Amino acid sequence: MSSLPSVVPGVLGDSSLSQFDVIIIGSGAGGSMAARTLAVAGGKKVLVLESGPNYFPGLDDPAPGQPLPLFSSDELKLNVRPLINQDPFLEPRTFRTQASDSAGVQDVNTMPRTVGGAAVHADMKYPRFNAVDFRMATELGQVGRSFAGTNFSDWPVTYDALEPFYAEAERLTGVQGQRGSDPFESRRSSEFLMPPGVPMYVAEVLSQGARGNGCHPFPYPTAVNSRPYGGRPPCIDCGFCSGYGCPNNAKCSPAVTTLREALLSGNCQLRYNCMVTRLLHDAGRHVTGVEYVDGDGQRRQVSGDQFILAASAIESARLCFLSDPGGPGLGNSSDMVGRNLLFHYQTIAVGIYKQRLHGERGRSVTHGISDYRGVLPGGERIDPALKLGGIIELATNSEAIRGAKQNLDALAFARLQGLDITLKQLLINSPFLAHIAVLTMQAEDAPQVTNRIDLDPRVRDVFGSPVPRITYRNSALEKEARTFYSPMMLDIHKKASAQYGFIAPEDMPSQSSHVMGTLRMGADAATSVCDAFGKFHDVDNLYNMDGGVFVTSSGYNPTLTIITLALRAAANLVSPGSPERVLGR
Repeated sequence: MSSLPSVVPGVLGDSSLSQFDVIIIGSGAGGSMAARTLAVAGGKKVLVLESGPNYFPGLDDPAPGQPLPLFSSDELKLNVRPLINQDPFLEPRTFRTQASDSAGVQDVNTMPRTVGGAAVHADMKYPRFNAVDFRMATELGQVGRSFAGTNFSDWPVTYDALEPFYAEAERLTGVQGQRGSDPFESRRSSEFLMPPGVPMYVAEVLSQGARGNGCHPFPYPTAVNSRPYGGRPPCIDCGFCSGYGCPNNAKCSPAVTTLREALLSGNCQLRYNCMVTRLLHDAGRHVTGVEYVDGDGQRRQVSGDQFILAASAIESARLCFLSDPGGPGLGNSSDMVGRNLLFHYQTIAVGIYKQRLHGERGRSVTHGISDYRGVLPGGERIDPALKLGGIIELATNSEAIRGAKQNLDALAFARLQGLDITLKQLLINSPFLAHIAVLTMQAEDAPQVTNRIDLDPRVRDVFGSPVPRITYRNSALEKEARTFYSPMMLDIHKKASAQYGFIAPEDMPSQSSHVMGTLRMGADAATSVCDAFGKFHDVDNLYNMDGGVFVTSSGYNPTLTIITLALRAAANLVSPGSPERVLGR
């Protein structure tokens, strides 16, 4: 009999477990769904290794109700002193735009280190991909589009095959939305679990401008409770969502949904503050165990039967290289490990408004538009008249301290100009907080074999391991989309009554939290790393269940698709050849 909650320091779940059917590296969106599917639906003994600390005391407590996490609407804790973010001094990354350049230490897409992974700090935008996204190479060929240096390929799985898993992932997580409100969404077999929450005022303002431009704003599918769901309360619209852990568990993050289910099953143990440094293996064909550094700084090893990488696309690929020092990398006979790194190319249109927009009230994003994604209604074909862009988020600034700090810069500038203005006046008027609205496009990022991660030969992290070296630059596809859609986005601001508008500087290197590629799935072992269920072609018991398996980036937020692919892959481990039998368990 398992004993919950755990009383062993650094351990959640059944601390008595010592032998494991499956070891999962990472407790984020994919890892938590895999753990839940294997432990609850499959009855397998699962160990999850998480590099970050635990901010969810009592997550494994089966008593009625759910304990509150150690989060609050605290800008200093979460933004100024990033509580849960990877420390770039202890775990740096290096960046360059091409292989001939020297890479320099740079803060590139560092992700949160915490039980529950990056989705703990996300604002939980969970749209599905379109049907056409899974056959983009074929579709581009049919309309005669090509882009030098890109490496498009069709996915080895279709939207129709994923659709029931999308529906189950939405049910297990809890996703609000309004079916049929987005004319570009692909078919759905089910309604959303909850109706949309309260719209932000800025969303109403920007929606008016979008409609004036012929667009179709809709409630953004979001994994945030709009009413009680899963034993957790509804969102209170506190204004701190993106970049913040939820103080009352209304945000349906993996920690409080699928991971908690896994822990309460009695079949799952989670060890946190455990940084995995390599996989142990038999000549690269069979993984036998994992080496990690625990919270006390001790190197330990643990063995299992099957192993799942779910540490993020960058860190999972990095582990393949760390596990084969001096060699090509574990599972890398194709030379595709680390390649085809994908972000989302973000174009940000800023509007300055006369009226106050009240960004401090409500969730970070409540509405979006898909009109500039570049697909036809229904999402089955790309629109030959448009560029491949992406979904656009309607948002504004909600952080009062950051806005106030920016006023100091404005005050210095005003004094240089001889203007008679005080800091108090700036704080009251709040020009950098209350009067700015933002349209953020999450645009398609073309796969390129030259966009990759490998190991930096000079820089090491606090654990003594070579850090990820990121080589990345954009293709003509992304540049064309930015040029094509920027005037349209500014026109939305104009029609929404903005006084001024501008396009923010290009985000390079990308700070997008959407990281994909590096361990591409495919049917051909010569051109991909994993098969359609995330199993490595070269290794008989190793799987990838994070964004690494993505073949293309789409133009939609990727988290729900990561969860859906992990659900399907883990279900196939439970019921080989018939993963759909696991649905509903």
